[in-house]
Amino acid sequence: MKMKAILGLTLLSLTLSACKSSDEQIQKWVENNPDKILQVLMDYQRKQQEANMPKPEDVTNNAAALFEHAESPTRGSGAIKIAYFFDFNCGHCARQSETIKAVLAKNSNVQIIYKNLAVLGPSSELAARAALAAHQQGKYNEYYTELYKIREKNETTLKDLARKLKLDVAKWEKDINGEAVEKEIQHVKELAGKMKISGTPALAIAPDKIFAGRVDHLQQIVDSIK
Repeated sequence: MKMKAILGLTLLSLTLSACKSSDEQIQKWVENNPDKILQVLMDYQRKQQEANMPKPEDVTNNAAALFEHAESPTRGSGAIKIAYFFDFNCGHCARQSETIKAVLAKNSNVQIIYKNLAVLGPSSELAARAALAAHQQGKYNEYYTELYKIREKNETTLKDLARKLKLDVAKWEKDINGEAVEKEIQHVKELAGKMKISGTPALAIAPDKIFAGRVDHLQQIVDSIK
């Protein structure tokens, strides 16, 4: 619909700019200049995409929520802070997780702040809640790691994992829909909205770097910050 609107505006501008233009003249111009109309449409699409993409200033303006929010799970304790938006059912996130694991193993000066952004449906939110419930017992990182080994993420498999990690299962089940987990889920959703993050993975690196999509060269980025 937006493309049609742009095409309509293009044709209208031609009509208004020529006092005696006719439908025949307009049609002839369109037929003779398809590349110009296509360029207008492409420029419009590009501007729309740029307007809806997260920007460096979004990182700066939301620094406290990204990097200092005490309720978000973390791994590592270094000065280089990376807020990681992910979904447990996202294939690219699974690969991003491996990249992050390698970076953490190599660099003691990196801290990952996990932002559980469930964008792929009910199973994704259930998995996020299960991991955050484990976080209430200090075992987020263990649950996070093991959860990626589970193909079918449902109530049964998630509960089995809680037992495997020797969590207090009764507390874990209560915490899944408890206040702390609910607040964290909403915190991430609202933060993603402010940051114009609509998909996963996405990484924000203090003070002003943002990457929408998988970042395979994360180690090079970390090296450039040292």
